[in-house]
Amino acid sequence: MELSENKKMLQTWKTFELNVIYAGFAETGPEWQAENVCSPFSRLYFILKGEGLAHRGEQTLRLREGHIYLIPAGLNFSYSCTDYMEQLFFHVNVNGRNGMDFFRGCSDILEKEGEDERGRLALELYQSKQAADAFRLKGLIWEELAGFAEAGGLCGEAAMTAALQNCSGLVNSFFLLAQNPVSASRHIGELAEKLHVSESTLSKRFRAETGMTPGAYLSQLVLDRACRMLLSEDDSIAAVAEKLGFSDQFYFTKYFRRQMSMTPSAYRRLMRRG
Repeated sequence: MELSENKKMLQTWKTFELNVIYAGFAETGPEWQAENVCSPFSRLYFILKGEGLAHRGEQTLRLREGHIYLIPAGLNFSYSCTDYMEQLFFHVNVNGRNGMDFFRGCSDILEKEGEDERGRLALELYQSKQAADAFRLKGLIWEELAGFAEAGGLCGEAAMTAALQNCSGLVNSFFLLAQNPVSASRHIGELAEKLHVSESTLSKRFRAETGMTPGAYLSQLVLDRACRMLLSEDDSIAAVAEKLGFSDQFYFTKYFRRQMSMTPSAYRRLMRRG
């Protein structure tokens, strides 16, 4: 028997994980508007009827009927609807080993034209009660994200090599410790001690390999997890604060408002509108 392996394919499967944080079908009008929105997840929109607007800086993009859009994680934008629009939306993360979204850092809103049938199929699957259709829908989401990754230049040889590049054992171990569990009470010194290195050594190695400080990474992890929990779970704000290691709800709300310019409750309401 002759066996061939595609090790790069296997590595890609092991590295990236798709999480659908929240989804919904919305019939919207002029009430669908918000300014300076920035989320730790990517937004996939199927525009089924009507149209809306997405604003980024001085540029305005029409969200047109029959088209599909991806707004990458970490992208600051505004949106509005002047008349009427039907949309099927998915808030998703494609996470790598570091727990960050694959599309974070992509600086443009991505668009696919003439996808009426894909939108109708996605809605049909979304409205189904069958488990098999849930699997099919997740496959469809993967397909759309793959197309956007190619369109955004994220699947070229150089880009994928960088995305799949293994960090040192020390930094990979730090990623693992920092994410299990994600907590606001964790400190770099504590994690460095568990890794049997000095805080200085950890900081230098981490910054050299990732381009960011361990402290900034830990803070981003906490904020990302908070945003995802507010969407995907119905826990009270106090319960979310406790799960994330904050001393109380007041401190969590103060922290969240400072980072996102709104309270956790307001963020939950806004993000669940699409």
